[in-house]
Amino acid sequence: MARTRLGKWLVRALTRPPYRDESGGKGWLERFSRAQPHVVRRLDVKIAGWPGRSRPLRIAYLSDLHLGSHAGDVARLAAIVAEALSFAPDLVLHGGDFANMQPFGGGRIPPRTIAAILAQLDAPLGRFAVLGNHDYTYGADEVAAALQAYGIAVLSDERRTLRHEGHEIDLIGLPDARNLRAAGRTLLAGLPSGRPTIVLAHDPFWFAHVPAGPHLTLAGHTHGGQIRFPVVGALRNASRAPLRWSYGQIVEAGRHLYVTGGLGTSAIPLRVGVPPEYAIIDVSG
Repeated sequence: MARTRLGKWLVRALTRPPYRDESGGKGWLERFSRAQPHVVRRLDVKIAGWPGRSRPLRIAYLSDLHLGSHAGDVARLAAIVAEALSFAPDLVLHGGDFANMQPFGGGRIPPRTIAAILAQLDAPLGRFAVLGNHDYTYGADEVAAALQAYGIAVLSDERRTLRHEGHEIDLIGLPDARNLRAAGRTLLAGLPSGRPTIVLAHDPFWFAHVPAGPHLTLAGHTHGGQIRFPVVGALRNASRAPLRWSYGQIVEAGRHLYVTGGLGTSAIPLRVGVPPEYAIIDVSG
């Protein structure tokens, strides 16, 4: 715990929040830090026990923006939001790590600028978010306030009930898993076995506590490893989750998890073998 506190103090000292640069200038890193072209992951997820409907529930799922980790990120996110909106989602979910906490190279974009762009992506069932570890390092209150000011509900170990095509679906929001809070574990332990639930978790480690049932867990945090080698894949995922939960669609003992590779980068503005992405997920029974 002492090492974690020291690390957060050092990052904050180097990055000096709160941020003021709404353009996210990268300075000397401008020519080296352009983002790779992103990918739209289309998933058709069928879950036993999920209620039958005339059409699937469509989710737009964006995570790990780290906005400003690449040059031109403000315009890039605006284009991604417009593209995601064209898929006409029923529900918009954000998986956390909005802030860029890279110690060097600029890209210091304030949360209110990020939230204003994300607010253009709306859906009939609403917009919900959880915070990630970088948001806590930056300052959770400022990030949450910015999102909520633009109509994006921030869930912290909370449950909401949504209604789609005449059926109720629970949504549980679980922020950063570096501290597995009792409230979050209690929510998961109490999930009814037959009630459809979406678990929005920043870190895939929460999946270890999700019981069997018609539940879909969405996570991020790992960036898919950010650097993935041929054959062996990622060597680390910055999580206590096993490496097999680092990226993609995972089904274990009838339980469903999708871990997105996310859109930004952490530590260095570089990805290898895992391009930036967001997901459009159609969920049905």
